This record gives sequence, C-alpha cells and structure tokens, in this order.
Amino acid sequence: MNSLEWRRALHTDVEAIMDLMAAQYQTEIDSVFTTSRTRMGYHLHRAVLEQSYNPNTELVGVIYADSKLQAWHWLTRGSYQPYSNDEMATGEFIHVDLTLPTRTRIRLCREILEQWQAWCYHLDIPVLASTSIRNEHRAFMHLHQKMGFLVNGSYAIKRIK
Repeated sequence: MNSLEWRRALHTDVEAIMDLMAAQYQTEIDSVFTTSRTRMGYHLHRAVLEQSYNPNTELVGVIYADSKLQAWHWLTRGSYQPYSNDEMATGEFIHVDLTLPTRTRIRLCREILEQWQAWCYHLDIPVLASTSIRNEHRAFMHLHQKMGFLVNGSYAIKRIK
C-alpha cells in the first residue's frame, strides 16, 4: 500500500469521509436511525473547525493512498462517568475501507488507537473509551484487549494516566 502519513482532517475531507460511511457502514444503523448526510456533514465540519482553533478538544484524522481515503477517525474529550471526576476521551468513529486486506485494516485500526492513546497522554486525559455498534466487532475488540484495554462486550476502556 502506498500510504501517506496520517494527518488531521480538513474541510475538504468531509465529503470523502461521508462517502465511505454511506458506502460501507450506513446499512448497520439504517434499521435504527434515519440518517442525514447534512447533519453528519455539519458535525464533521464543526469538529474540523474546532480542532483547527482548539486542537486539544477534538481529533479527527485521515489517511489516503493514491487519492483514496483509506481510513478516518474522530475522538472527543470532555466526557465523564457520573461516579468519577476522571475525564474521558471518547472515540466517536473509526472507519476503515472494508475492501482493504484484513492485515491492512487491522494495522490502520491499531495506528488509530495508538494515536488516541498518545493524544490522551499528551493532554493528561486519564481515561480513553472506545465502542463499536457494528454487528461483527469481535476482532476490533480483541485488538483493544491486546493493547491493554478492559473490554466488556463492544465497550473498551483504558486508563492512560
């Protein structure tokens, strides 16, 4: 794979992100949610703008190969459990092009989780949470477990600091 490096998403990436979501992931939520491309675009543009001016609040990243989006991710901070004063960063999305070879998809997911952990460590965010709503999430959660997360079903959590 002729990959470029991961980088923060720009407004010009939003359409490619939404195209990947619609093509490969939307069917998994269609039975529950009525999706709105306009609403998703609004929230992605807002997150990209926020990370441009306040880079410690949102982390939206992309990676391309040969001008094709390979994967993207979105992490936010500022979540708390009702029983703790520990701030959490919460993974909003990890989407990898499902047509890529399995090893490449796993590597990209691992790289995303490594970025998330580094971001949390750098910003003194003590807890990182990641979830999946996908029907087939075992391999994804197994990767979390191998990286030191506590995994319960489709929910993974890790103490960073």
